[in-house]
Order: sequence, then structure tokens, then C-alpha cells
Amino acid sequence: MADPFLHEDFTTYCPLFLSLKDRRCLVIGGGTVAERKARRLLEHGACVEVVAQRLNAWWREQASRGKVHWIATGYEPHQLEGAALVFAATSDRALNRRVAEDARSRGVWCNMASDPRWGSCLVPASFRRGPLTVAVSTAGLSPAVARLVRERLEREFGPEWEVYLHFLGRLRRAVQARSADSERNQEWFRAVVQLPILEWIRQERFREIPVAVSRVGGGVLGEPEIEREWEAAWKASF
Repeated sequence: MADPFLHEDFTTYCPLFLSLKDRRCLVIGGGTVAERKARRLLEHGACVEVVAQRLNAWWREQASRGKVHWIATGYEPHQLEGAALVFAATSDRALNRRVAEDARSRGVWCNMASDPRWGSCLVPASFRRGPLTVAVSTAGLSPAVARLVRERLEREFGPEWEVYLHFLGRLRRAVQARSADSERNQEWFRAVVQLPILEWIRQERFREIPVAVSRVGGGVLGEPEIEREWEAAWKASF
């Protein structure tokens, strides 16, 4: 009989970025695996609660500093109430599965560390370059392969992408404030992204950027204004 909680159709996973800021997130387990999950949650501003009778040193430090709330009991289904997301991250596979089943019945997103496909969501291998986030998933089949792909992409998408995206974002806001002609604006943006700006950043040919952007701008923004946006983007990135 097919396991009702095991995803065989990998197309059911929808790539999605969630804002967890100030959202209650529950971690079941107080060991190293649970710690890795919690570190990521804290990075994104979540309110983390941990359910475990014992905690490792990192967890104890976070609890003593008020960074996480420690529920020093065994797992109970009612603890899921009000949670946006739960991580089943204990060394007990049967308990992890029970958490996943309870979460599913309550409509709570659940990631299961010991067998990711039993949960309702996966945590991808990811990295950031400022506003750019790149995430890779193998639908839980091989986290090692996901990490390998992520490492390759990290080498391809270097730190220059951060200032590049800050610059484009500032240009976009400046152009939209200046012109209400959306079709013309989109044409301008398409022309700008065709410029080899990333290569110029890598080669530290910064002076060429405002000049080239102003030439394709058709007068929407002048070179001095573009240069100011470039300088502001640089300061925001470094």
C-alpha cells in the first residue's frame, strides 16, 4: 500500500519564498540537526520555540539569551497550534513522522529532517548575494547533490551581483519616479540589462557604467543622476 505521506510526484513541490519575520516557528528536538534548522530561522527573523527535554550547548546559550523559547517537555500535538512552520528534527524517526502527520492534519507546514519527503515542505540548499537568493532542491532525494549544485552556482554568481542588483533597483525606482510611460521604461530596462555591467564591475571599470547607462537611457536619466545611484548602490553593498 502506498504511503499517503510520501511524495512520489516531485512536481507537487512549488518553489516559494516565505517571510518568516516575527512568525512562530517550532523546532522539535534539541540536537545538532535541530540547531542547523534554528540557525536559519533566526537569520530570517522568526520567533523560534524548541521542544526538547535536553538541549545541546548552542541551544542552551540561545535560550539563556532569550533568542529562543525552550519548552522543556516531550512533544505534544497541541504545541503545533499557532505555529507557521514546524521542523521535526529529533533522532527518533517514529516521533518525527508523528509530528509530520499531526502538522498535516492541522494545516501546519512541516519539514522532517530524517526523511524530508514525509513532510510538507523542503529546505533547499541556498546562498545569497545581497538581494539575490539562489536555492536548489532535489525534492529530498539527495541533499549532497543539492549542495554540490549550490557550490557550483556560488562560484558563478560572485559578490559583484550584490552591487549590480542594488544599482538596477535604484535605477528602476528613479526611472519610475521620472516617467509614467511603463512601456518606455520597460524598453529602457531591457536595454540596460544587456550592457556588460557585471563584467565592468569584475574588472573595476566603474567609470564606464554611468556613461554607458546614460547613452541607452534616451534622456530618461542623466549621467550625473545615474552616477549618484551607482555610488549609493556601492555604499549599500560594501
